[in-house]
Amino acid sequence: MKQKWFNLFPLIALVIMLAAPQALSAIDENEVKVALNTMNDQLAAANKDFAVDCVEFLTVDEEGIIVYANDHQHQLSSQWLAYDPWRFGTRDIYWAVDQVDRTADVPWADVNGAIGSAMNTWNTVPCANIPLVWVDDFGLDLGYVQYLVGMGGVPGWLADITFAGWMPRTFFDIIAPPSGGNNILGVTFTFTWNARPTDVAFKEIYYNDRFNWRINERYYDIETVVAHEVGHGVSLGHFGKIFRTPNGDLHFAPRALMNAIYYDILHELLGTDNASFCSIWASWPNN
Repeated sequence: MKQKWFNLFPLIALVIMLAAPQALSAIDENEVKVALNTMNDQLAAANKDFAVDCVEFLTVDEEGIIVYANDHQHQLSSQWLAYDPWRFGTRDIYWAVDQVDRTADVPWADVNGAIGSAMNTWNTVPCANIPLVWVDDFGLDLGYVQYLVGMGGVPGWLADITFAGWMPRTFFDIIAPPSGGNNILGVTFTFTWNARPTDVAFKEIYYNDRFNWRINERYYDIETVVAHEVGHGVSLGHFGKIFRTPNGDLHFAPRALMNAIYYDILHELLGTDNASFCSIWASWPNN
């Protein structure tokens, strides 16, 4: 039987996609592991009782990834421990914003407002009452990771989740070789205790100042990216399948704030975001 032309369309589309030049990834996972383990070697040499467990990237033109340090290849799902005696002994999760490493793209008061709004999105999910509590930065240039790579920061932390600021492209090339600075919008580092590698010690979030940041504009909306990274801050990973049609359009199954690539303005949690959050936090602080 003669095939209809539209029955051949999927095969034609596949041939077109395979024939198109394949761009090399800007992020080499093995090189990222080297960077993470270099940081952990520095921490071990300083007799610290914590280490970098993993790093999660949100990107603009290829699917973001999570990379675990080589010595944590078992990929334990680390979580916050309520009343952790090594972490203030409280049920609260504290967060702070570095006021030193700023973006000049929008007024800084608007940046702080967008961060506060993103935090409130996660802090008001009906199934849980953590709470997420703001603390002062005391004017410090916060950021342990940037300290370890020699780009400012301090060898310490004030809060459980630190918004460590907007860093230049070179910072992202260092943490995500060979050229992560080309397409990483935001990144979250998770530190865990050496003696208790399933328990989070603290987290740090950075943003790439290479991009033009905006408020309530598609390229690139601060609140959307902050809210995504806060999702990592409260222990959610990436989810949802991502694929492109032959014309280059992105599609998500399902669409979620925690999709691994930036697409458009999104200031609310969708179904999978809520379900994943509640699976972790609904029993807090008794989990």
